[in-house]
Amino acid sequence: MTTVPPTGPEIDLIEEEAIAWFVVRQDAEGFTRQEEFEGWIARSAAHAASYARIERLYRDAAILQVSDRYGADRHEPTIAAAQSRHRHGLLIAGLVAVAVAGLGLLLHAWSGSEPPSSPAQVLASDNGAIRSIHLADGSTITLDAASRVDVHLSGSQRRFALVNGRARLDLVKDGRPFIVTAAQEEIAGDTALLDVETSGEAGQAVLWRGAAQARPLWHDAALRSDAAPLRASTARALGPHAGHQVSPRDAVGSRDWPSGWAEYRALPLGTLAEVVNSYGHTPLLIDDPAVASALVSGRFRLTDPDAVAQRLADVFNLVITRRADGIHLATR
Repeated sequence: MTTVPPTGPEIDLIEEEAIAWFVVRQDAEGFTRQEEFEGWIARSAAHAASYARIERLYRDAAILQVSDRYGADRHEPTIAAAQSRHRHGLLIAGLVAVAVAGLGLLLHAWSGSEPPSSPAQVLASDNGAIRSIHLADGSTITLDAASRVDVHLSGSQRRFALVNGRARLDLVKDGRPFIVTAAQEEIAGDTALLDVETSGEAGQAVLWRGAAQARPLWHDAALRSDAAPLRASTARALGPHAGHQVSPRDAVGSRDWPSGWAEYRALPLGTLAEVVNSYGHTPLLIDDPAVASALVSGRFRLTDPDAVAQRLADVFNLVITRRADGIHLATR
């Protein structure tokens, strides 16, 4: 059961500041003010508790609405402004009502970008194709097969939401920060060459060039720190194992995937066939389990199953048989 916290002038001011900080931290500005925010949290347990409470109320809400004070048309919140006014009763009451009844007022998550009613630019690729799209700001997004990215470009920031699959974002610097969301994480910076992929609640990101920081979408300030920088050429887990360093999906040469190529070391043939088949072309089928478990190393064009089959046949002395259901590989 949710209860209304104690009230009073001091509590009112802390609640007001917590709301202002929450809105700031939904924007790229939050990455540049991390030290200031941590100082505010450290001032007292009441600061940390108030901020955590605002996060919980926001997280538990089921609807998004535009707030006159904190929505798309709001002025950028500042801590100084928060300290100069105490007119927060309706907003706090609305947030409590959201947590209790699932209705009422909610802070606008886009924090100054286009409102939710503004449609995103949806970028998607087919099952068997890798697609590149050039954006108006000079950036380029490359989508792996069966992938989707929703794009919101506003006057103050650039937002990219990876809905599914894998994408390479070559984001140029144009005066607006970028924020990429995937697997309940957000990654922000000014310019970067970045790979992001997601599958369900999990995912990973690899920074190839530039600088970027990652943090969870929902973060309890009293319990965890965030805004961790991404390490160059190192895959970072997103989602349940966020922050852990992991191996990129294509352990060797993963930077080449937009061209359709990937390089592997000691990969089972059966696994290679699964990767090739994920691109939705003619299926590559390995009939002999012993062959499927054999290990292969090399560079393969994953979007060309015929070429992959021929190379495997040459290396492992296999027979290629083309049937209605796909390309079969078997021992001689």
